[in-house]
Amino acid sequence: MKVWDLHCDTLSELRHARQAGRPLSFARNGLHIDLAKLEAGDYMLQCFAAFVNLGAEDDPLVTALEEIDIFKELMAAYPDRIAPVYTAADIRRNADAGRISAMLTVEEGGCCKGSLGVLRRLYELGVRMMTLTWNYDNQLAASNVKEKGPFLWPCPPDNLHGLTGTGLAFLAEMERLHMIVDVSHLSDKGFWDVVQHSTRPFAASHSNCRALAPHCRNLTDEMIRAMARRGCIAGLNYCTAFLDDQPDPAACRSTAALIAKHAAHFRQVGGAEMIALGSDFDGIGGPLEMDDCSKLPVLADALRAEGFSEDQVEGIFWRNARRFFEENL
Repeated sequence: MKVWDLHCDTLSELRHARQAGRPLSFARNGLHIDLAKLEAGDYMLQCFAAFVNLGAEDDPLVTALEEIDIFKELMAAYPDRIAPVYTAADIRRNADAGRISAMLTVEEGGCCKGSLGVLRRLYELGVRMMTLTWNYDNQLAASNVKEKGPFLWPCPPDNLHGLTGTGLAFLAEMERLHMIVDVSHLSDKGFWDVVQHSTRPFAASHSNCRALAPHCRNLTDEMIRAMARRGCIAGLNYCTAFLDDQPDPAACRSTAALIAKHAAHFRQVGGAEMIALGSDFDGIGGPLEMDDCSKLPVLADALRAEGFSEDQVEGIFWRNARRFFEENL
């Protein structure tokens, strides 16, 4: 079955390996994602995030640009096997040619340094979706997870701080460009600011259900209903902490059965049409039942066992995401 994944951090891992003097081949490596595993998993499209950790990088824009440069290198190195998508027509063209599609995204709007000009240049480079935050507050908005704060379990949400004036300007410009606004990592207040001020559907590329796993990175039922009303999409995250509800975070598990239960909750609250995949591969650790991108048939079986029809499983695996991007790019 074809697969469409809304989020991975593979570009960051490839960059770190180069910086450490141990470069990795994209054709085959020990990461969650490489080209051979994507082909074995029958992927239609993988979103590749240029991820920036504001607390670890001297210049967040340089970091994002270096990861985008790696993305461009990969696309040039394997043109017969994987190719970028910038428009809906590219998705169809690559599928017809038997190539995997790759979509460039950004995880951490702070890399723009508050500049709409930088945002527009990132769009020209091919970025088609961007989170407004990661785990730090920035010029655009507040995040839900606070890396500089005390460790609390489960992580409490930020209901007080949302989008800034600059963030509202970014929201409007991203919508004008048809760059998808990604609310994963955004504070609760920021989420509702996006709901209030947006005019187009948006995404939560890698977020689960807070009713099942009470981490603030997950979506409340009220958020899920609001997204469903707006024609939005949410990607199921495979991270242990966002799937399980154990009192000790070290005891949290990532299993296909747990992912399927989150999918069932999304279906109950917002409908099956809003569910997609957002693995967070190469950005998550811990014991993963699906420990690389070739293992997705395990999840398909778990979804069937949870009562999803074959048509709904295909929707979650690729069709919902393809429809969303073909309508909104």
